[in-house]
Amino acid sequence: MEGSAYIAMTGLLAASKRLDVTANNLANASTTGYKAERAAFRAVPFFYQGQPNRVDVVAQKNGMDLQQGAIQQTGRPLDIALNGPGFFVVQSQGGVKSYTRAGNLNLSAQGMLINANGQAVLGVGGSPIYVPSGASVRVTSNGTVSAIPNTPNARAASVGQILVVNPLSASIQPQGNDLFAPNPGQKVSIKGIAAQIVPGALEGSNVNPVNSMIHMISASRLFQWETQAVQTISTDQKDANSIPSNL
Repeated sequence: MEGSAYIAMTGLLAASKRLDVTANNLANASTTGYKAERAAFRAVPFFYQGQPNRVDVVAQKNGMDLQQGAIQQTGRPLDIALNGPGFFVVQSQGGVKSYTRAGNLNLSAQGMLINANGQAVLGVGGSPIYVPSGASVRVTSNGTVSAIPNTPNARAASVGQILVVNPLSASIQPQGNDLFAPNPGQKVSIKGIAAQIVPGALEGSNVNPVNSMIHMISASRLFQWETQAVQTISTDQKDANSIPSNL
């Protein structure tokens, strides 16, 4: 009986995780550049005295759906989208690098190109990109960032080129806030790739709300069934323990 209770409990934990992951995907259905996660599990057989005893469900690292989201035109000069593979590289004030598909950019008070989280957007060569004060910005399809001074007959001058890298999906993991980080113990090359950037546009989330709602309903039902199974096994155990031993 203890084995059956443990099996039911692992199933309940798996159903709970699947529910949490699906709910998080739904919550980010309109988040720029968001990539859906997939709950992952594996069956682990246990043996007793050399014989099969039970099979438990063990949670694994969540999978990622890196399929491109729909590109939506915004007309904003500092909005950019990647059409095809790759990630923008951003860096925190502490020097930690992360990777993102979210291209809703801004300029800091110092004129540095930053993402929505305030992290520096790195250019080819691995350095931040700065725009002179008062200048407007233009980004081309190859990632070249040009500054146009606010003066008559001013010409655009290149101030950098946005770095785009394409790490292996197995080498990165979701970090939150539309960011990905290297897996523990792994390094991601920051060698740039030729990427197609769509200026004045953003990549939407790749979450399919309809499919996610179906998965949510399925996960909710599974959670209910697993809860009932745990309750039933618990009741049976109590009833079995109440049977007099001299019968």
